[in-house]
Amino acid sequence: MFGERLAELRKLNDDTQQILADKIGFSVWAVRAWEQEKNLPPSDALLAICKLYGTSADYLLGLTDIDPSDEARKQRQRLTEEEQNEMHRYEEYLLWKRKK
Repeated sequence: MFGERLAELRKLNDDTQQILADKIGFSVWAVRAWEQEKNLPPSDALLAICKLYGTSADYLLGLTDIDPSDEARKQRQRLTEEEQNEMHRYEEYLLWKRKK
């Protein structure tokens, strides 16, 4: 269940496994293993994923079927294309700044 939900959230946010790995500071092999349900992420990775995608650990772990990121996704869809592009540029800037 965790792997399916992680992959779904990642794809909904237009992230590849490599991009997710870079954003949370883990290897792409770790992300692949989580999505293939070979193991679960450590607590710091789980927390980073929840913050990144605006969801809860309960949802990712299958303790609830209510995904808090659904509402955020609906709000993002209401933005104009220009506003979405601006948000994406800002996100890229923040990721770049974080690496420095």
